[in-house]
Amino acid sequence: MRRNRFVSLSLAGLFLALLAAGCGGSSAVTGPETASPVGGNAVVQGTVTGASAGLQVGVVGTPLVAPVDEEGQFALAGVPSGTATLRFEGSGIDARVPVPGLQDGLVTSVTVQLSGGTAQLSGTPSCTPTAETFFSGTIDSIAGPRLVVAGRTVDAGQVKKVWRGERRIQLSELQAGEKVKVWGTLRGDGVVLAGEIAALTTGPGSNGETWVSFTGKVESVGASSLDVQGNPNVGSNLVVKGITVRTDGQTKVKRSDGSPMSLGEIKVGQTATVDGWKKTDGSVRATQIVIG
Repeated sequence: MRRNRFVSLSLAGLFLALLAAGCGGSSAVTGPETASPVGGNAVVQGTVTGASAGLQVGVVGTPLVAPVDEEGQFALAGVPSGTATLRFEGSGIDARVPVPGLQDGLVTSVTVQLSGGTAQLSGTPSCTPTAETFFSGTIDSIAGPRLVVAGRTVDAGQVKKVWRGERRIQLSELQAGEKVKVWGTLRGDGVVLAGEIAALTTGPGSNGETWVSFTGKVESVGASSLDVQGNPNVGSNLVVKGITVRTDGQTKVKRSDGSPMSLGEIKVGQTATVDGWKKTDGSVRATQIVIG
């Protein structure tokens, strides 16, 4: 009995090792432009650094194409398994990078560094049945709890929070044509299970706030406040590019490589990209800060 259990555990470990080994692999900057067969069941999501506005990404040899949002996020569903060559196109950019090890039913997450006319994978791609994701875009259509945002299908049937400014709203108050930001879980079939949605357009109850995203040097860091349990780094005020940035316990802070960090780790002189709501007094209530 113990031996059978050992064999089962060994086989499970071997499966996980093969799964990890099959994901990604080489991160070559250039290579032959591989034409992938049309049709597939793999999903690729990624973060692009060094990107410019108006960038789009496609899979060579297929009709698949998707926008890269202003935070460098993109996702492509229905990608053929094996190796797919991603092509990034935009103003002055036409770069390709092969992504090997794609598997049907799995999400491959990558980070792509663009520099001039070249693209390179940064770090090791990961393959998982689901992956955390966030992105922004315009609502193409709404049908009950099902939304299409920037061409991506979003299932909001179990969404926990929908915001407009500082006001919680109902999902039904969102309208086709307005810009939103979605946080959730990306499944292996390309559908995003939304956990939170923020409307990035003003409306009734938004207190005149508008959505902004900007990058600049951290000029000063205020003292962090404490929550009722005495935990530090719950909130503080920063000055970034001459703009007062207000943070709270809901502000997400991370490094440019995606690793999390606390508000207390932010230092004067660092480069920060701030996303949040600009208030009527000119300050910004940050929902996310990326350092580096």
